[in-house]
This record gives sequence, structure tokens and C-alpha cells, in this order.
Amino acid sequence: MQKLPVYIFTGFLEGGKTTIIQESLNDQNFNSGEKTLLLLCEEGIEELNPSAFWGKNVTIHIIENESDLTQEHLLSITKGKKIDRIIIEYNGMWPLENFFKAMPEGWLINQIMTFFDASTFLNYNANMRQLVFDKIENTQLVVFNRFDESMDKMAFHKVVRGITRRADIVYESAD
Repeated sequence: MQKLPVYIFTGFLEGGKTTIIQESLNDQNFNSGEKTLLLLCEEGIEELNPSAFWGKNVTIHIIENESDLTQEHLLSITKGKKIDRIIIEYNGMWPLENFFKAMPEGWLINQIMTFFDASTFLNYNANMRQLVFDKIENTQLVVFNRFDESMDKMAFHKVVRGITRRADIVYESAD
């Protein structure tokens, strides 16, 4: 059985998932020839530009509906394809547990990275706490994009640390 590393980029709209995926696949140090399946579970404002990817080794597949997250469907996507790794832009409104339940045997979570727009994060946390918890609970990295000095860093830090002590936290400014 082939072991496929899975990289999950999750978070809510405008968090920066598409941008970091684009930058990663443009970078020869990350995208150095591995045959990559890129599963897109949401389409945000930013669009990927596959022509800028380093090499021509990325196959993109869109999963439009949460109901398509089944082991059978995921296996059908990979059937007959030689794949070295899987990258997923995961819909922040879908519980991660649904993906974990659907993961085919041999797919191994290598890394989960969670991205938030800092200007909306505290509001999301106040109004959709369970979805925020779901995205942070198993992540190795939380990135707060568009963070500025007027924001209370400790408020963000406390939310993350209240959920997990394992995740690294990055505060990215708008520029």
C-alpha cells in the first residue's frame, strides 16, 4: 500500500490559504517534481494560477460538496494516477472530522496549517466557536494574516492556547 502524505490548508474565507498554496507550488524548494494532487474544497476570491507552478506536476481536482467527502470518491480521484503527495485547500465551514472519516487507507496527515484573516478572527470565534475550535484543535500552525499593531495579540494567543499548546502561531502584517 502506497503511503501518501497529506497537507491540509484550512481556515475561513480570506484567510490566505490560496495565496500560500500558490506561493508554495511556485517555489522549486517545495515543489521540486513530486506528483501532486491538489484538492480544492472551496473557491474563494483568490484564484490559483497553475501556469506559475514550478514544473507541470500538479493535478487539480475540485470537491464542490461536503457530501463528496467519501472514501470511495477520494479513491476514485486517485485511481490510476501516480501521486506522491496530496495538498488540500479545505473549506473552513466543513468539520475536519468529515475529511478524517473519509480518508482512504494509506493517506497520512503530514501537516495541518490553519489560516485566518486577523480582522475577522475574533468575530468568527465569538459567533462560530465550534468551527474555530475544529480548525485549531489538530493544527501545527496558525497564521493570522493582515495582523496590525492596533490588535491585541494576547486575545488571539489566548484563543489558540485555550485549544492547543502544540501549534506555532504566526502574525503576518498586511504587507
